[in-house]
Amino acid sequence: MRDTLAGKRLMVVEEVLKDPVGHWYEYVRSVVEMNRAAGAAAIAVVHSAVEPDIAREINAIPAFPRSNWDNVYARGNAWQNLVGIVRHNWLVYRTMRKVVCERGSIDCLFAPTVWVHHIWGWRLLMALHGRKIGRMVLLFRMNPGTSVPGSDVPVFDRSMMLLKWGMQSFSGAIRRGNVVFATDSTRLASQYRQLCGIAPSLFPSPRVAPFLDRHKSAKQSGEPIVFSSLGPARFDKGIDLIQAAIKQCLTSGVSRPVKFVIQWNQPIRDGAGDPYLPDIALADDPRVEFITQSLGSADYEAAIEATDCMLLPYRRDSYYARISGVAVEAATAGVPIIHTGDTWISDLVDSVGAGVAIDDGDADQIAAAIHNVIDNFDHFRNRAAERQHLAVGAHSSEAFQTCLWGQKYLRDQQ
Repeated sequence: MRDTLAGKRLMVVEEVLKDPVGHWYEYVRSVVEMNRAAGAAAIAVVHSAVEPDIAREINAIPAFPRSNWDNVYARGNAWQNLVGIVRHNWLVYRTMRKVVCERGSIDCLFAPTVWVHHIWGWRLLMALHGRKIGRMVLLFRMNPGTSVPGSDVPVFDRSMMLLKWGMQSFSGAIRRGNVVFATDSTRLASQYRQLCGIAPSLFPSPRVAPFLDRHKSAKQSGEPIVFSSLGPARFDKGIDLIQAAIKQCLTSGVSRPVKFVIQWNQPIRDGAGDPYLPDIALADDPRVEFITQSLGSADYEAAIEATDCMLLPYRRDSYYARISGVAVEAATAGVPIIHTGDTWISDLVDSVGAGVAIDDGDADQIAAAIHNVIDNFDHFRNRAAERQHLAVGAHSSEAFQTCLWGQKYLRDQQ
């Protein structure tokens, strides 16, 4: 891979990136590093409040004064929300016009989190300054439709018409090869095709765990089996279900020593808006560890390496089509996964991973799955190890860069 992209200029744009919280940092850092390793000059355009250490690490330009993901436009009123969408699209255009004009020609511009608040800003930038951008790759990772239980046909609300028309306005540029729509889930690709008639290209996740030789020796009978829930805890990720299942397992007893690790480094509120806190009984149990701080790359990778089974009972209405970066990292590290069935994560496990599927929102089944993994640990561990190379191959840097740069990149390798 060394020097295959020598002389190329890549710009990664992620308006929300300002600290290590969430997966934006790891995602952007992975893309920047893999392209630098291939010889490209890679920079990132991020939030104006980006932490200095992150800015230095990924050669970031602090540019966006606010992010749509900060919920600054959420008002609950349809008219106000529409105004917010228009305002933020103009902000995207105005911010990126300045950056592009100052930085000169770019071989590839990659925006990995595109939504209705951005699509018209990118359209205007491409229309007025497209001559300075060789290739624009827009990745859509949010659900455009609502998933109905028992159905794979999404329901689109009226606000998605703005996204639909914005995507369709790129049709000519897509035919010419100047613009590429992408997503990281076959389920999402199907939803976007149903929305606008354009099926985005399927990209792998660039954020994989380091290849870990974690299977050299068997787990000793006295060593605890470590179950982890990594990534900021949220209700759509089933944190309430995880707590209930862990409490049930520890109360009923387990056949082998266990340890539960839960990353809880952001405040959580329940459906009524009240603070949702760690269960007191779990917080006082030495077999349960709550990680309350943001994890740097080294600490996060160490947490994955220490994990024997990942707990990802994400709710289907949010994660029917969306991918999970933690799931990719678990599969590429050879870690089995307890997950919700009929979701993208279940597709991942079926194709390149190992684990146990549970019904959506069922804490009792999560507890039963934990017992299953404990009682049959060697089976699940060996199965995950056998399929680890499939996950690593599917989400390799080579696979990602081939998608990102397209035929131009393929020709450069020949």
